[in-house]
Amino acid sequence: MQAELEYVMKHIPTPQFDKVVPGQGPLNRDQKWTVFQFRVYNRDLEFNHKLCPVTSALVKKYTDISYAMFSILHGPKYIPPHKGLYSGVLRVHIPLKVPNECSNTAPSQSSSPPPSSVGECYIRVKNETRIWEEGKALVLDDSLEHEVYLNVKAQRVVLFLDIRRPLPILEDLCNRLFLWYSRYIGVVGFVVEEAKRYTMAATEIDQNR
Repeated sequence: MQAELEYVMKHIPTPQFDKVVPGQGPLNRDQKWTVFQFRVYNRDLEFNHKLCPVTSALVKKYTDISYAMFSILHGPKYIPPHKGLYSGVLRVHIPLKVPNECSNTAPSQSSSPPPSSVGECYIRVKNETRIWEEGKALVLDDSLEHEVYLNVKAQRVVLFLDIRRPLPILEDLCNRLFLWYSRYIGVVGFVVEEAKRYTMAATEIDQNR
């Protein structure tokens, strides 16, 4: 998976998150958050899947995954406090590339403006903070307020997954129906086409060399 990530980062001009997903501008004003998407609201982006067969196999193995992408932060980067719009999923970060400087202890409390001490890298969810460690997954509730700070001049990359949240029977049925239907929401088509434009332009250039 890490080899596939390196291939993508070397050969594909990964788009800024807010360029392919409308409404994300406030989280990426500094244009330091790029993405490479595999599944968007239960719609698979086959043109990206075929470039990363190992990652693709993992994503396609689990139908409970509704969103999957390489999430690439180009530090220094700060994502301000925000909340996800939907509580029917849990967010999972599988760290694939973490700067050595990020091995310090994260701050115990939120701070705004963000801290200035070099080396601090963390994600805060409500009143808890965590650091990323390669090979150790983080699970969080995206519907709670959270923020991210990467205070190093390096890249942090995670495999970013949204997974259907376990719920009681009736709530689970409604959640399954909503997540299944989400692939037909109009904006999803826009996201897919924008992601495709970046990938196809890069692969066409590579083929013509």
